[in-house]
Amino acid sequence: MTILFAGCSFTNGMELQDKKKSRFSNLVAKEMGHLEWNEGKIGAGNDYIQRTVQNAVIGAKRYWSVPLENVKSIDHTYETKVHKEGVAKNRIKPGAWEQDANDFFDATPMVGKYTQTFQNNKQYEKEGWPDLVVCMWSGINRLENLRLSSITKDWSWVVSAWGQHKLQKETYKATYSSDLYIDKQYEHGEEEFYRGYMMRIRNSHYNLRLTIGNMLAVKYMLKAKGIPQLHYLFSSGQYKPLLHLLDYPTYENTNNWWESIDIDRKTAVTELPVLQSQGFYDLAKENGCPIGVKDHPLEDAHKLMAERIIGDIQKNELLK
Repeated sequence: MTILFAGCSFTNGMELQDKKKSRFSNLVAKEMGHLEWNEGKIGAGNDYIQRTVQNAVIGAKRYWSVPLENVKSIDHTYETKVHKEGVAKNRIKPGAWEQDANDFFDATPMVGKYTQTFQNNKQYEKEGWPDLVVCMWSGINRLENLRLSSITKDWSWVVSAWGQHKLQKETYKATYSSDLYIDKQYEHGEEEFYRGYMMRIRNSHYNLRLTIGNMLAVKYMLKAKGIPQLHYLFSSGQYKPLLHLLDYPTYENTNNWWESIDIDRKTAVTELPVLQSQGFYDLAKENGCPIGVKDHPLEDAHKLMAERIIGDIQKNELLK
């Protein structure tokens, strides 16, 4: 029996000394006597989480990644030093991609980039779907893009952009003073496009409603399949302060304006109690747990999160 954990770097176990042993997903699976199926991806957003669960359930196949030391070269093999220089050369500031690369800096040789490393080396294919799905929802402001790799010649989903801090107080929009992460592997024109898209279109109200759509899609897909589910937030900071935006009416506009029937705050929190829940990061802070230099909860916090999930599994009798 298998438990699927879908999320971002908080689920992946980034900054842990031995993440495969210490992350909450392994602690939960071990305690419950199940296999751990961790699909936490560094830098991932909520589109990724929805797609991961969807593929696991509808695809009816799961793949277990081969340990890095067993990975053979595909097209290009990079020495650690070369890749570090490449990161610096491409001006990737500390953020998702540099964090991705850091996971592999101790591995030499290294094949391709993070998202391509395992895709051509997947083994241990198994049939069936998970017996329980645990989603830890990520930041609402993360965008991704499906891109053809010049290295592996494969199509890969990559993080394109995210907005982090300094949003306009009234509109919750990003500005030129905002701390925006844009994937530096883009050409200049593409980079400017994503910067403009983040500033002019992807305001927090829009992001929140898109994420609610992700959550509802996962909730009712799993319900239709009869698969038990649990939902958590990586942090409450991008959710609770914005819920009031759901009280504003929204309008459709083609040739005329009319008020649309859109989910309001009361309906949203009734359907998705997770929106008002305490996030993993907040749990760590409240209990004085150490936080890593890149702002990720460390071992003590993962133990607390595991205890919380185990308690929810047992209370709701999700694994019988």
